[in-house]
Amino acid sequence: MKRILTILALSLMCLTSNAQLVWKISGNGIQKPSYILGTHHGCPFNYCDSIPGLMKALDKVDNIIGEINMIELAEMSPERMQKMQAMMMMPVDTSLLSLFNEEETAKVNAWLKDEMGASLEMLSVMKPMTIMVTVQNKEMMEVIPEIATMTTIDKYMQTLGQRKGKTIGELETADYQMELLYGNSLEEQADALLEMIDHGDSKGLLQQLTNAYKSQNLDMLWKVFQEQMTGYEYDAIVKVRNLNWEKQMKELLPKQSTLFVVGAGHLPGESGMINLLREAGYNVKPVKK
Repeated sequence: MKRILTILALSLMCLTSNAQLVWKISGNGIQKPSYILGTHHGCPFNYCDSIPGLMKALDKVDNIIGEINMIELAEMSPERMQKMQAMMMMPVDTSLLSLFNEEETAKVNAWLKDEMGASLEMLSVMKPMTIMVTVQNKEMMEVIPEIATMTTIDKYMQTLGQRKGKTIGELETADYQMELLYGNSLEEQADALLEMIDHGDSKGLLQQLTNAYKSQNLDMLWKVFQEQMTGYEYDAIVKVRNLNWEKQMKELLPKQSTLFVVGAGHLPGESGMINLLREAGYNVKPVKK
């Protein structure tokens, strides 16, 4: 179950006990305040209407900075797209079937038949993590069917910001995020797939997290992630990235007002953005309206 959270953590991170999605950053020499929005990467843009203070914050800032630049990603060159897609595929000299013994192959095939109407042989070009992400995306469509036709919050905020003349930026590259998902060894990915099959109810977990996010029951979201993520996974998916983002934020905050749009799970905890920025001397408070 813990490895399932590694995938979901990139799309469904939670927040904190104050049950707020928008936070104001001020003080410490800042002339004009900035803001952080915690998102659910699978939530459609119309949920923005339910987030207190979001549009007011958008109108006040100069920049919109996401985890990655979604607008630039949509305009990616065919060559770069091909390179990223190659990260999801098995090496030409390695067989997907070779990662599993006979018993494991039967188990995975039975699961794939139920989930996708497929088999390991049919998906032989895919890495195990690609199979897991494909299944999770299918389950996301079932839990939040609107995302099949609607823009997600992250892309919407950047698109709307661009229309309003805001500068659009990113805290990290899409290549870096791809490496987080697909950079582990094939053996580790195979183990993660087996764990997902043996112990996971990823769709149920996704439904639970989505319900909690939409109701802004962020205590429950944070509790689930605390219980399910290992310390190693938290460090790799959250802590290390937060420390990198903090450095960039501290350079930008005195210069321009910015709305940072990131997965909400990057905000809480000792290594969360709220605490890191407070320790750096900033005032970070939830926006109520």
